[in-house]
Amino acid sequence: MTAAGAPAPLPHLRQVLGAAARGAGLTLAPVRAPGVLSDAEAHRAATSWGLLEADGSGARGTVVVLVDGLGLEQLQQRCGHAPTLRSWYAAAQSGPVGPRATTCCPSTTAAALTTLGTSALPGATGMVGYAVLNPRLDRNLPAGTIPHHEQNLCLITWEGQAPSPRAWQDVPTIFERLERPEGPGGPSRGSVPLAVSIGPARFAGSGLTEAGLRGAKHLGANAMESRPALAAHALRQGVPLVYLYVGELDHTGHSHGWRSAQWLTQLERLDAAMAELMRRVPRGTRIILTADHGMVDTDRSHRIDVSSDPVLARDVVAVAGEPRLTQLYVPGSDADLAAEVARRWREHLGPRALWVGTQQEADAHLGPLGERAQSVLGDVLVAMNDTWVVVDPRVHTEAAIAMPGVHGSLTPAEMRIPLLITRT
Repeated sequence: MTAAGAPAPLPHLRQVLGAAARGAGLTLAPVRAPGVLSDAEAHRAATSWGLLEADGSGARGTVVVLVDGLGLEQLQQRCGHAPTLRSWYAAAQSGPVGPRATTCCPSTTAAALTTLGTSALPGATGMVGYAVLNPRLDRNLPAGTIPHHEQNLCLITWEGQAPSPRAWQDVPTIFERLERPEGPGGPSRGSVPLAVSIGPARFAGSGLTEAGLRGAKHLGANAMESRPALAAHALRQGVPLVYLYVGELDHTGHSHGWRSAQWLTQLERLDAAMAELMRRVPRGTRIILTADHGMVDTDRSHRIDVSSDPVLARDVVAVAGEPRLTQLYVPGSDADLAAEVARRWREHLGPRALWVGTQQEADAHLGPLGERAQSVLGDVLVAMNDTWVVVDPRVHTEAAIAMPGVHGSLTPAEMRIPLLITRT
């Protein structure tokens, strides 16, 4: 509880990697970038989360496991299928920080992994959704423009006429800021890096990696079951910080829904992999498991089609974001027209929308908007409630429209994530 009696704020995803680095005995170099975690802030988080030894030093090694799409509610409701994670959750309940944290808005992978990687919120990084209006386009689109997919840039794949992800998203990552306490690079450790990243081989040099997670040596492991051994080997070689990505639950949730038997199979695979990780890593290793977002299951009866609703389609010249947090662009990015479109959508959707606002109001959820975010973020943002989604067949593929598992909005099922800290 805070001094005023209100509950203390939940730990945030933006703190995780910096706190883990501090817990691994590393420090963060200062940078001149808005909204990033300072070394002192990372140290305070590591201290309050119990990541430091009694003498204030770091552990022998730390593994941060990022499970894409494993929301806190999903874990709580399905932990009977995951005995290892269930034991970690039970232990975290009596720990110094508890088993829960919150992610960023929008609660989607491109935004959240960059927030994890940089410690800055999407308003500062410009990674404000799955897809945004392409930065290479003039956002002042004329009236009568029909929304279509070629207007957008996917911040996962960065395909097409895209700017350099490293140059466009130039907030330094935590990996780029790592130092040993003695100074840049610390004492000579030969060729041993300060951090490694473990995940599918195709992620090495990918657009999202370059934008939000650059700076760590990438070790490719396409099979989930192969990743614990790589993590353990890196730690035994002297690497203090390991980042291990698991994306199988998210992929399966999108294809089948998180309540499906297929999703449970992936959860059981994850649990077995975490048990294997515990067995393999050196004694004294700390493991921190978290997620980028949760998920809700939707269906055909909860889809709202922009193109078939004249009230919603009026004055909309581009559509981006994702079905759970849609970004709308109005002719000329006119602020007065954006306010009118927001009012119209708010009234028309009623309780089906959780929040509808303009770009000028978005900082309450995305953090203060920097130049990058302002250049691509929609003029109007629509966060959906319950299991409702907004789709547009002129922009979205049939497969995307039909996805049963979705995320991106502000509901607890999407925003609440696990923060499970254990030690071997």
